[in-house]
Amino acid sequence: MGDFNTVTVPAKTEGGVKCGVTVQRDDIFTISASGRAQYDQGQTPRVTYPDGTRYINDKFAGAHVSQTVLPGAPVGSLIARVGSGPWFAVGSCQTFRAQENGEITVAYNDRPGMYGDNSGEYTALVENHGAPS
Repeated sequence: MGDFNTVTVPAKTEGGVKCGVTVQRDDIFTISASGRAQYDQGQTPRVTYPDGTRYINDKFAGAHVSQTVLPGAPVGSLIARVGSGPWFAVGSCQTFRAQENGEITVAYNDRPGMYGDNSGEYTALVENHGAPS
């Protein structure tokens, strides 16, 4: 049976949260997430969900992409990395094959240096299913 852990991913935490689950190259792992958060705490609330959808003033606003930690992924989407490898998009739930060895880190995708005005958090379940048989 594989290793798993549930972690809280605060939207204010730049650099992400190490989840305590380590994978080896070619291991199969799943990350699933729930919760809601906000970025840019100005007068117009911008609510986000792990899959990258966002709502402005309670109206669906699609997915906004800017100069985020993972370029091309929406602001507020859940992202992850293995060890010091590259960030990749996770969203609400995806299964991956590890491309390298290391501990999994999960994070809120925002522009570097812009995490201070965020609020809320996601809960992420990270499961290492081990090597395929």
